[in-house]
Amino acid sequence: MDTSDRSTSILAVVVVALLTAATIGLSAFVISSTPTGAVAAATGSPAPTLAAVEPSPTPSIDAPSASPSDSASPLPSASASAEPKATPKPVLAMNLYRKGDFVSELTPKQCVSAAMQIMLNITGRTNDRSSATQTALAKLAKSLSNAPYGGTEPLGWARGLQKRGAGKYEVVVEPTMIAAVKRGIEAMRATGRPLGLLVWRGAHSWVLHGFETTADTAGPDAWKVSYIYVSDPWYPRLSRIWGRSRGPNARITPKQLTVDYLKWKRPTGRYPGMDGKYVLVIPVKG
Repeated sequence: MDTSDRSTSILAVVVVALLTAATIGLSAFVISSTPTGAVAAATGSPAPTLAAVEPSPTPSIDAPSASPSDSASPLPSASASAEPKATPKPVLAMNLYRKGDFVSELTPKQCVSAAMQIMLNITGRTNDRSSATQTALAKLAKSLSNAPYGGTEPLGWARGLQKRGAGKYEVVVEPTMIAAVKRGIEAMRATGRPLGLLVWRGAHSWVLHGFETTADTAGPDAWKVSYIYVSDPWYPRLSRIWGRSRGPNARITPKQLTVDYLKWKRPTGRYPGMDGKYVLVIPVKG
């Protein structure tokens, strides 16, 4: 063979060998690559994590560091990193009412004795909803009222409760509705006993037996009244002047109370010390 032909043949063999090696190497790279994304899901092979592709200088939730210190202190979850919600204002709630405490007044003139009966049920161990008891309470309150114009007065309400073993009660007045309600709530918080409200300008009686405030009334922080719980013995009647009565254990706002709880003003005559004031019967210690 000619020397030039031999060189050409050798060159051709080298080129072929190089091409073959390149092809084999490329095939080996494709075969050894790990499937990712949709391919990984279809084949069941796990997709590479971020740490496997490019180690992160700082641990992440998806790619935790393998150092012992990091594994001993797990990273917070994604939900924990969310912005915390505003803390709600604290609420003090107290309601003495129990199912069965309520009684309706037998006649339109027995609202005081019906309110007394509700309060005695709340403070007592058992409930007495009998007509006989309400009638007896009406006579008792009237006898203790010393009313110049007859009838039953707040004083008879307070004295009658004490006579029947509900603890000491007294009649108090305040210049504003909020002041009266707050004073009543403070008394209820201190004694654990309900109180009475003289609503409809003093013509009717309600029982206040529960409340919700923005802070503890016995604590150092300022507080506001959010809701009160009342029972109206006029229920389920309808008044032509005041509308439909609220049901037992009604939860109302101070704004709703302004419709019914008004300054004392009686057409029967003057009441020094009570006229133009908010009147209530509150429990006291002792």
